[in-house]
Amino acid sequence: MLTSDLIRARVKGKTLDPSLVDPDRAELRTAAADLLVIFERALDQGFSRGELDEVLDAWTFDQRGPKIAKGLAKVMADRSTFEIRSPLPPVELRARVFRAAREMGPLALEKGLLGRAVADDVFKAVAAELDCPPEDVRDALYADLRQEERLVACEVPDPDWLLHRYNVAQVQALLLRATEVRLRLKDASVPRLRQLFRYVKFHQLMHLARRDGPWLEITLDGPASLFKQSTRYGMELATFFPAVLLQECPWELQATVLWTKAKHRKTLTLTHEDGLVGHYADRGAYRTREQEMFEERWEVRDSPWTCEPGSEPIELGGKGVLIPDYTLRHEDGRVAHLELVGFWRREALEQKLELLDRYGPGNVIVAISRKRSGSKGKDLPAFSGPTIPFAEVVPPNKVEEAADEVGR
Repeated sequence: MLTSDLIRARVKGKTLDPSLVDPDRAELRTAAADLLVIFERALDQGFSRGELDEVLDAWTFDQRGPKIAKGLAKVMADRSTFEIRSPLPPVELRARVFRAAREMGPLALEKGLLGRAVADDVFKAVAAELDCPPEDVRDALYADLRQEERLVACEVPDPDWLLHRYNVAQVQALLLRATEVRLRLKDASVPRLRQLFRYVKFHQLMHLARRDGPWLEITLDGPASLFKQSTRYGMELATFFPAVLLQECPWELQATVLWTKAKHRKTLTLTHEDGLVGHYADRGAYRTREQEMFEERWEVRDSPWTCEPGSEPIELGGKGVLIPDYTLRHEDGRVAHLELVGFWRREALEQKLELLDRYGPGNVIVAISRKRSGSKGKDLPAFSGPTIPFAEVVPPNKVEEAADEVGR
């Protein structure tokens, strides 16, 4: 994720446009290729994070567009893996070295006529105990410092991928400041809609949806709208955005962004025609941890109800659309639906429950997390249908009881 100092955007009145780069521009492709070479060499030579940062600082200083260069380097670093390399946990290793130094001391800065021990003698003694080279002990003494972590992997396949990922990262950095995001999809297929809502659910985003002719409009709460948890929630919203780029239909996205420290409201607008290319593999729908735990517990039950992922959108009087997490089917033909709510804010959840009360089919069960409230109060909004509060796991027995009550 790009930091705020690396965002490149143009402001015109109330409009905010990210300064996307052209991935076909020769100068940028050369810079991206140079970065890949730098990381490959750093990987081969086992550079520490600090050593790599020094090389990158020198490289970005020489670039014609240093801000773009720093952004590309940040994307590369985010796709890299660093680890602590030490023959022992560094805290334990330091304890051994300091103990050996005390036993040998007092130490000298360098070998002299008195033959007093020096630091190298301490490293050799500890290395003999650990059966490793003395330089491994010396290099790992403070290996738990961030700058001493060693580069062990970098998952950037080619310059083209890096440049497209940089453009997406620009948008994600802006969404971290959003108060609201409106996504419109035209004639989206049910499988793609289901996939998109699975991402919405996986990232536990507060949302409402409604039909507008051939368009489906999804309104997502932004992190700046929350009373708390805004940093974590903002990361979830930004991480969700590449899922939009998996859509095959025309789409439009409009976000209200708080710009600068003064928090001026600006409008960010994007469409499928902007040329953004996502990096998410098209692997279908994800499941949240809550869903996984619920499914594991449901599978071991002996119940006349079967539970399957929801697929068909439920129209809510032209004012909203619900794609439930699960559809429950009884062996006698009755049907109920289960909706799981992770992060929630009272106003947004009240709107959703009100729509379900007024226009829903009457057989929807709502399970609501008690731990993920984005409002001051923890009490749940009113709903005429079954409401199941939960902490970590949605209780299957409560779901079955509610299905017996409202199934039709």
